[in-house]
Amino acid sequence: MKWKQVHGNYFFRFPRDDFWIRTIVKDYEFAKFISGKTDFKTVELNLLFDNDRPFSMHKKIEGIPLAEVMDDLSLDEVQNISKEISKFMYQVHNLKFNPDNIFKTKNIGLKLTDFLDELLNVHVDKKDMEFWDYNKFIEKDHNCLVHGDLNSSNILIDDNNHISAIIDFGFGGFGNPYSDIGRIIGRCPEKYKNEIIKSYEEFSDKPLNYQDLDKEIDTWSRIDKAYINYMTKIGIYDPNV
Repeated sequence: MKWKQVHGNYFFRFPRDDFWIRTIVKDYEFAKFISGKTDFKTVELNLLFDNDRPFSMHKKIEGIPLAEVMDDLSLDEVQNISKEISKFMYQVHNLKFNPDNIFKTKNIGLKLTDFLDELLNVHVDKKDMEFWDYNKFIEKDHNCLVHGDLNSSNILIDDNNHISAIIDFGFGGFGNPYSDIGRIIGRCPEKYKNEIIKSYEEFSDKPLNYQDLDKEIDTWSRIDKAYINYMTKIGIYDPNV
């Protein structure tokens, strides 16, 4: 998918193939459901159509991706951001929901594992999928809502180094808390890991299973590598840039 800024006020998201066309709808429906249900701002998407082909639009949200500043933050700022990330995850994971009130258009996998299974089978070479075991990716119930792609590029930071918004719910659906926790930890420098774990355990008032968490981090790392190989192959990603 590509973002295009128009007059400095709006962003449009145009899917590049059928898989991402269907994901646009899920992104819109999940973002609409979650809006106002956590302490954090999320994207307010508009779903539009061009000859029955959906695309989305939203107003510009002030802030820069955490990925661009995460190495420059002080220890206190790392602790604050980690606590805010954990709070967002905990709040999402504990939202009460009726599946039929979230996804009106069930056109793509709503369980995170189903979604990833299709993503990898559509866009990844089979030799890069040797690690993928759909049935073992997660051995727990799909009993909560998950962002699904909570990485440092989808967390926007304001001028005071606090979270200004969480974006991009195209992977969102039903899953397990370890998916989100493992995803963000795997995309952050080591100094964030213990802070995120500690904060999440404080919010949930129970310890995490570190073996499950490590397995989740490893699987996400392999998914990233496989997908980067795909994007490099089709010419939309240059690892040397």
